[in-house]
Amino acid sequence: MNYQALYRKYRPQTFEDVKGQDVIVRTLRNQIRTGRIGHAYLFCGSRGTGKTTVAKILAKAINCENPQDGDPCLSCKSCRSIGEGTSMNVIEVDAASRNGVADFRQIIDEIAYPPTSGRYKVYIIDEVHMLSPAAYNAFLKTLEEPPEYAVFILATTDPQALPDTILSRCQRFDFHRIPTETIEKRLCEVLEKEGIEAEEKAVRYIARKSEGGMRDALSITDQCTSFYVGEKLTYEHVLEVTGTAPRTQYGIMLHQVLDFDASGLLKTFDSLLMDGRDVRQIISDFTWYIRDLLLFKASGGSAESLSLTDEDAEELMKAGQGVTEDHLMYLISVLSGVSGDLRMASNPRITAEVGLIRLCRPETKKDDIEAASARMDGIEKRLAEESARLAAIEEGLRDGTIAVPGAATGERPQKQAKKKDAPKLIVPELFSRIQGQWRNTLEAMEDKGTASVIANLSEPWYNSSDKETLYIAFDDDWVKAFRDNKAVMDELSDVIEAKYKVHPNLRFVAKSEMEQRDDSVRVKDADRIDGIDFPIEEEK
Repeated sequence: MNYQALYRKYRPQTFEDVKGQDVIVRTLRNQIRTGRIGHAYLFCGSRGTGKTTVAKILAKAINCENPQDGDPCLSCKSCRSIGEGTSMNVIEVDAASRNGVADFRQIIDEIAYPPTSGRYKVYIIDEVHMLSPAAYNAFLKTLEEPPEYAVFILATTDPQALPDTILSRCQRFDFHRIPTETIEKRLCEVLEKEGIEAEEKAVRYIARKSEGGMRDALSITDQCTSFYVGEKLTYEHVLEVTGTAPRTQYGIMLHQVLDFDASGLLKTFDSLLMDGRDVRQIISDFTWYIRDLLLFKASGGSAESLSLTDEDAEELMKAGQGVTEDHLMYLISVLSGVSGDLRMASNPRITAEVGLIRLCRPETKKDDIEAASARMDGIEKRLAEESARLAAIEEGLRDGTIAVPGAATGERPQKQAKKKDAPKLIVPELFSRIQGQWRNTLEAMEDKGTASVIANLSEPWYNSSDKETLYIAFDDDWVKAFRDNKAVMDELSDVIEAKYKVHPNLRFVAKSEMEQRDDSVRVKDADRIDGIDFPIEEEK
C-alpha cells in the first residue's frame, strides 16, 4: 500500500475527532440532530484549522443513513462513498483554479438535478475568495434560493475579500487557531499509534512552531520522522530538519543587542548562516524569541500562558533582567519591519544585517518613543557599569589590592596638576564657540555611545550671572540619567579644557529649569545678547 501522509491518515472522520473547534462542532451537531440544516455555510479561518475536514464530516452526517448523535456512522453506503471520494452527492470545487463564470454556470445547470441517492447534494467550494466578480454575480441567486436538497459549504482563509452579498447569505463559522496544548496532545496520540518515541520538548516545539495549525504540526512531524527513520525524535533533530537555531543562540543575540555590540551580533548572525540557516527564518525566530520574552515579562513570569518548559522559562527569566518592556517592543518593531522588507529584498542578507545594526543603534530613530526608551536603557546600563568600575577601584585602593604609584619605594606620588589652575571664566564669545563646535567637542569623549546621546539630546546654556558655569540642558525625561553622574561630568570637563583651555564648572540640568530663569539663554542664542555681536563658529 502506498504511504499516506500523517495529516491525511489521521484526518478526523467524525465531529468527535475534531480538536480545538468545540463551539463549531456543537452547533453543527445540534443542527443535524434537530434537522435544522442550513442551505449555505461559510467556514473561515487560518490554514490547517479544520475547515475542509469539518465540511466533509458535515456532508457525511447529513447524508448518513444511520446518524449517531449528530455524527456519521461511517459504515453505511453513503458514508463509505463520501469517504472514498466516489460519491456523486458531494462535489468539491477548487475556486483557485475554477473561478470563472463558465465554471459556475455549469454548477447552476447541474444543481437542477436532485441527488440519485441520499438526501442532500453538497457543494464544497474551497478558497472561495478567489472567485472573479462575475462568478460571484452569477452564483448569487442560486446561493440565496437553492433547491431544498442542495447545501453549499464555502471555505476561505480570507473572508474580508468576500462581498457582503455573499456573506449575508451564509451562516458564518470562524475556525480559531488550535491551542498548543491541544496540538501537543494530538501529536502524542499519533506518535504512539505510529510506534515512534519522541522527547516531550521536541513535541512541544513542533506544536508551538505550527502556530495553531494541526495540519502543519502533523506535516512537520512527518518530515522529522522521515528524516530520522527508526530513531527517537529529539529536540535537536527537529531543529536540524526545520532549519531552526537553538533558543540559546537567540539568547546570545539578545545579550549582544542589549550590550549594543553590533560587531558581535553580526558575527553570531554570520555563524548561523554558515550552519545553513535561512535569513528569513533567523529573523522570524529571533522575533518570536523576543516576543516570548516580552509576554513573559508582561504576564509576571507566567510560563503556562506561553506553553513554555521550565528550562525555557528559566532562560527567559535570566534574559529579561535589565531590559524594559518598551525596549523589547522597540526590538520587535524593528525586526517586524525587517521581516516585511525581506519579502521584496533582492539581497536578503544585507537587508537583515542593516536591521540588526539598527537594533544596536536606537539613536538612529530619534522621534520614536520606544527607541528613546532603548537609548535610555543603554545609557543607564553604561552608567551602572561605570559606577561599578569606580566602586571597585575605590574598594581596591581602600583594601590595598590596587597599588598606589610610588608606594613600594616610599616615594610620594606626584600630584597631577589641578584642573582648578585653568581659568574658569568664560566670555560670551567662548560660549559661542562651544555651541558652534558642540558635536565635534563631544567626539573626543572615549565613550562614543554616551557622547552621541549627549550630542543629540542636550544643548549648552549661557547664564549671565554665573560666568564660571557651563549648563548642559537635557529634556526633563533624560536629565535624571546624567544629573549626578560624576564620571561623565569629569570626562566632559577634561575634553572642554583640552579644547578651549578653560575649566568651567559643569552642571547637568533640565531645560525647563533653565527656561524659567531670566538670566539664562541658549548658547546658540548668545550672539543676540545685548551689546555683544559675534558670529558662531560652525562645525566642519
